[in-house]
Amino acid sequence: MAWKIDEIDRKILELLKNEAKMPNARLGKKVGLSEPAARRRVANLERRGVIRRFTIDIEEKAAVQSLLFVNVNPHVPSEKVVSELAKVEGVGSMWELSGDIDFSLLLSAPDMETLNSRVDAIRNLPAVVGTKTSILMKRWK
Repeated sequence: MAWKIDEIDRKILELLKNEAKMPNARLGKKVGLSEPAARRRVANLERRGVIRRFTIDIEEKAAVQSLLFVNVNPHVPSEKVVSELAKVEGVGSMWELSGDIDFSLLLSAPDMETLNSRVDAIRNLPAVVGTKTSILMKRWK
């Protein structure tokens, strides 16, 4: 029988998405489980690959963030493109897209000059045939 995510697992994931270091006792209390039961649920979600990692989200007031839309040579495998993009400092989340754009990246830098140099580094990758950059102005959620 296939394993399915139930409503409690969904609640746990939503809580951890907002606070990855939430103690299991508090997590359990919020979803109606004991601390050991909450710990087992989280461990099970990790073991099954639903939770791949715990991370932090740093809000840097002086930082510049952008969404970078990237078009690549269609003859280059996606895995190779992603591997090369991941080597550029400041590249965060990456999404492969359908439609006119091949990839979207969250790109961060401490200032505009550094952001420009990081965009240039991406533009100079052999597989990249074009980019468009949108600077993030304000985060709402």
